[in-house]
Amino acid sequence: MAEAGLLSLGDIVHMTSFVSRATLIAAVAASVFAFAPTGTASASVAAVADPGGTTSEIGARIRWGATGFEASVYDANGLNQNPTLNPGGSPVWQLNQAYGFEVRFTQATGELQLSVDFNRGGSFGAGEVISRSSFAAPGLVSYAGIDFSYLSISGNEGGSTARSTLSNLLINGTSLPSITPNGALVDQFYSGVAGDIVITGDITFLNSGTSQERPAYDFRFRSGGPTPVPEPATLALLGMGLLGLGAARLRRRR
Repeated sequence: MAEAGLLSLGDIVHMTSFVSRATLIAAVAASVFAFAPTGTASASVAAVADPGGTTSEIGARIRWGATGFEASVYDANGLNQNPTLNPGGSPVWQLNQAYGFEVRFTQATGELQLSVDFNRGGSFGAGEVISRSSFAAPGLVSYAGIDFSYLSISGNEGGSTARSTLSNLLINGTSLPSITPNGALVDQFYSGVAGDIVITGDITFLNSGTSQERPAYDFRFRSGGPTPVPEPATLALLGMGLLGLGAARLRRRR
């Protein structure tokens, strides 16, 4: 045993070994619990760069729809767009008018719902809401209980002279920047979208769309991508706490 107030080399090695093992175990446990597949609270939503390696599972679309529907819900196929919204009016969309929308995923049931306020009445009424909870390959048949890794919102005006903007964007209550394609394809990714997901905002068409059905906005719920890891600051705090526990344990042994 070292003299009072001093640590022997053996004590230091023992304490370091104890803290290292405890830090590793706690870090792994924290990672597992923080990113459990279901039933976890969603982290703060944040706009991120394309993480790569993600797969589009299900989605919703709002578009100019010159020759067909104006809104749809679809599965991993992307071409299997059903059901759709095709309200009357020529054109359906009035230029320079903001149309409110809501995309909602309910984790408990796996239902994906899309609502568009076509008549700009301030609510979603008859002919303005579609939903789907049964899907098809290559994705899952049901997404009940599923947590998505990422969400992407794309605005596509590629090859079109039409212009539009998506403003007042909220994802699970978090305010995020507007999306303005400006004649191109813009694809923005978001993290922190586990559990129930509610997306709201306004879409405004600034000039007439084209026969290419653009502008079009897609809301895609994605799986895969990089495995999230605890932030360095979190691990640093965890390590400091465990170091204190190790020191206290060593004092009790002495």
